[in-house]
Amino acid sequence: MKLPVLHNFNAIKGEVISLSIGYNNVVASESLFACVRKYSPDEEYKAKFDIDVSTDELENDEASKITLSLDTNALAVGKYQWDLFIWNGDHPIKCLVKGQITIVEGVSNRGK
Repeated sequence: MKLPVLHNFNAIKGEVISLSIGYNNVVASESLFACVRKYSPDEEYKAKFDIDVSTDELENDEASKITLSLDTNALAVGKYQWDLFIWNGDHPIKCLVKGQITIVEGVSNRGK
């Protein structure tokens, strides 16, 4: 599989989005960082994903399973960039996944 893998999200504001990724190496959650920026070159990120790593219920050649989750309440309606990097200390090592997040306003979620 060629890295980084492309994965885009479409969500209604207020939803929690999540993604489970099988990875063929053992990795600690402390070595991973995934954040959301409005534009790739922005210095400040708008939100960061919660990251959990497990070695339970693995498939085929997986050595670990990475689960990302993000509450979209922190984001305004619009388009964003995101990615997941492996870090070593204060240096990014490898981008595993990247993509866009599109947040739209809900219709029926604002009450009856």
